[in-house]
Amino acid sequence: MPDLHVVSFDRPRPPKYGGIVDVYWKISTLEKLGVQIRLHYFDYGKQGKAPNPWNQIEAIPYKREIGWKSQLSIRPYIVKSRQTKALWEALNRDNTPILFEGQHCSGWLKELRKTWPDRGLFVRCHNVEFNYYHRMAKASSGWKAVFFKMESWRLKKQEKELGYASALFPLSENECSFFQKWSENVRWIPPFFRDSDERPFVPQNTRGNRPYLLMQGNFTQPNQARRLNDFFLDFKGFEYDLIVAGQGLDKTSNAGMRSVICIPCPEEDLLTELNKGAEAHVLCGEFMGGVPLRILNALASGKPVWVNRELVLGSGLEPWIHLYSKASEIKEGLKTTVKLDLTDFQTKYSNQASAGDLMQAIGLSKP
Repeated sequence: MPDLHVVSFDRPRPPKYGGIVDVYWKISTLEKLGVQIRLHYFDYGKQGKAPNPWNQIEAIPYKREIGWKSQLSIRPYIVKSRQTKALWEALNRDNTPILFEGQHCSGWLKELRKTWPDRGLFVRCHNVEFNYYHRMAKASSGWKAVFFKMESWRLKKQEKELGYASALFPLSENECSFFQKWSENVRWIPPFFRDSDERPFVPQNTRGNRPYLLMQGNFTQPNQARRLNDFFLDFKGFEYDLIVAGQGLDKTSNAGMRSVICIPCPEEDLLTELNKGAEAHVLCGEFMGGVPLRILNALASGKPVWVNRELVLGSGLEPWIHLYSKASEIKEGLKTTVKLDLTDFQTKYSNQASAGDLMQAIGLSKP
């Protein structure tokens, strides 16, 4: 019997986007500390195929129940489509604690509490989800905007079911006060990511002598794609190349820009090498709630990190980054930038420490 069930909204590997980064590195850290995990995840094609990187973890895939039945439900689509009979049956085979990743996976929370009144049922709150979908609606148009607006309404209505959890673990320290209206037991567990402890044997960059800036993101999101195109317009006269890595780069407007290199959907090993060799990191987008995990990944490299104001303000990461409004500000800033002290950041955001806090909160033996 496992020590802990983890229910993930997507396949945790490879850790290429948003909250799945937190899921992947959380599982990896807990496994190293000896926690026996049974992973339940929904595989619906968003993630590429990748081998199971964990030796001691049983991973069970499920199919989402997509289609009109879930779309027309009063429950949120991201919740209803994961509320499957197969998952219900699997979670009722023992009384082991369960960690649900996000409101997405909370569909059976109320029924599980009625069936197991004393069982440890915990939710990792990746965002205030109805706010996230409201922002997505504002950034979209057409049928996508209609869907996101409807989903925001359904998520707000269903959110009260989080009150059936034993405890809530927000990803963002700033969102703890919000979730306290649903639970008296709200505890901030910092996000998991590829922190400095996971980087000691990364090979040096082999791209040659020309220095480069690295920009990572998920450019399928309209706000990131729009800001990337704006950045290209102002990226002139730099002594550096710009490498842009991530999803959704097929629609970017960098045609004819010899100093810009786009790498769509890079593999984890390549992305790790690019992180190591970059002179600095540049990120763009808008703050959608939670914690922008790509900022944490960039900070863990120890290199300067430049972020536009709309992405970082409200995240709690402001003390350790440099702000910019347009690319030309970075060009001037690189000549005079003083390296920021990351000691406090590395103390506050440590996978090892966060795993210990999580184990204590769940009731597992601390390392």
